This record gives sequence, structure tokens and C-alpha cells, in this order.
Amino acid sequence: MSRILIALHGHLIKRSVLNAVFDYCRKMKFEVSVLLVDGDSAPSPALADFLGQLKQAGLSGRLFRQAGSLGQAVLKFARRHKDISLILVDSMKNWGAGVPLNALSPPVGLFSGVVAT
Repeated sequence: MSRILIALHGHLIKRSVLNAVFDYCRKMKFEVSVLLVDGDSAPSPALADFLGQLKQAGLSGRLFRQAGSLGQAVLKFARRHKDISLILVDSMKNWGAGVPLNALSPPVGLFSGVVAT
């Protein structure tokens, strides 16, 4: 089974993005992993609702937490989970220096700018 990774430096994400991801995962039967970087508080209500929606639809959705820069956290996560097809990140400004995008192997789709404004 393939996986979508939503990587956030904080908890804000557009509800429209979550709705689109939910619809896509339901159609494709993808697993969803949400990676919160440097976040020790509870997920936002939108994110909590999204994870509940996945569960109700019989889809796998899990929340992970990790410290460090967004890029380092994504790279570490991707090395452990080789089934990632798509990565959504909140913003490339949070990616961090020293983590080249081509370090993600195999190549995956990477989309930025999914935070709520």
C-alpha cells in the first residue's frame, strides 16, 4: 500500500487541503502519515477531525512527532517508510539547510504551501 506524508512545522493546515487528501486517499486506498515537527501540543481541531475521518472511512492514518528541521525529519521518516508516494509540506522556508530534495529516494512528489493563513 502507498502512503502520503503530510509534514508540518506546527499544526496549521488548510482544511481544503485535508479534504482533498481525504478524497484522494479514499479513492486510492492510501495510508496517511502526519508528521509534526517540533510540536508537543495537541493537533489542531482540523487535523484531529481529519484523522478521525480517515478512521471512520477504514483508512489508516497516524500521527508522528519528531524534533529538528522539517527537511531532516522528512528525510528520516522517508528512509524508514519506503512506500511514500507523495509528501505535502507546510512551507519550504521551514525545510532547513543541508537537506537536499534529491536525498529523497526513490523520488516522490513534493508539494509545498499547505498551511492555513
